[in-house]
Amino acid sequence: MGIVNSKITLDELEELASFWTDDRDAISVYFKAPEPSELAHREEPILAKDQIKQKLGTLKGNTPANRADVQRIIDRMAEMKGNGGRTKVIFACKNKGIWREFDVPGDFGCRIDVGSNFTLAPLIAQQQGRRRYCIALADRNRARLLLLEAREISEHSQVLDEDKEKIRTTGTRKSVHLERKKEEDARRHFTFLAEHLLHFYEHKDFDCLIIGCRDEMWPEIETELHPDLKRVLVGRFACDPGIASREEIKEKAQALVDARDRAEELRVVERTMGGFASNSLGAVGLHEVIDALEKGEVRTLLWASKPDGEQRSGSLCESCGHLAAQELQACTLCGARMRLFANAEEALLRHALGRSIEVREMHYSKLPMPDRIAAWLRFRADLNTPQALAS
Repeated sequence: MGIVNSKITLDELEELASFWTDDRDAISVYFKAPEPSELAHREEPILAKDQIKQKLGTLKGNTPANRADVQRIIDRMAEMKGNGGRTKVIFACKNKGIWREFDVPGDFGCRIDVGSNFTLAPLIAQQQGRRRYCIALADRNRARLLLLEAREISEHSQVLDEDKEKIRTTGTRKSVHLERKKEEDARRHFTFLAEHLLHFYEHKDFDCLIIGCRDEMWPEIETELHPDLKRVLVGRFACDPGIASREEIKEKAQALVDARDRAEELRVVERTMGGFASNSLGAVGLHEVIDALEKGEVRTLLWASKPDGEQRSGSLCESCGHLAAQELQACTLCGARMRLFANAEEALLRHALGRSIEVREMHYSKLPMPDRIAAWLRFRADLNTPQALAS
């Protein structure tokens, strides 16, 4: 489908994750400007400056380098005019010569952190969990394809139109209409769409499917869908494919996506908490999760954002990746220096990065206090694995 992948690469994330400064002057900014409007154009610079000055007030003026970073961030925020609905993400440390700037799909709100490390947990979770949803609209005469990713929608119907033109030019248009009845034309039209959807899915152009059509058309469309497409079908919504606007399509499709995300998150949390309660495939709390990570047991790492003042710190060895739930000067395994992260999830994520561990930030479900950290496990080293997996 010719979709450009806008994800930040794993190499970039690993580079940012390895950064550390003892001067505690690493600045992380997540900022989404208001939607463009006549009023917003006048207020955005003021809003950006007020929010950033307030949150960076304790840092501003410490050193010439700090002042330069803060002013540059304020200037970048003031230049934004909606930013195409994307979040501006900046990682900066003037003393170390670091300035990384991204325009990322999705909404992270306004977040500014200053410390020894960059705040990567929200970005890593969003980047890893992003799915591409193909939205196929169809009736008996037309078909449209759109792609929804990180709340951004784009239309790609031309890939179907081009192939339809090839079909039409293989014989005389007049003879085609004479040979086929109306019902057969409709069936072939839906078959054509289903075959192309399967082709795009097999070539990894999308991850999940959503169908938009009039209710009476759905049985005919569903019949033509390959089992692989039915497996990744999120749902369908009612619309007129010929006149539905992009905003209407986005609103209805996003509602299905949000419902799926809620249900999926709830399912993972229930499995994790159930596994923990039965002493099988669940770990809850910082100490339990660190133990499971170090044993290689973790399938999915879960955490929930904590209000200011409730952060729980965690330490990570800069050499071997050993974790600790308390502040340590030296690693108990290799003797190298331990780095103390103000937010424990930042240490856990750096340990998990590149280890085929899924990470999820909870948006709809709650995790037990005080840590608000848990993990769904692949196995338990102290249990019989087949028995644990069957539980």
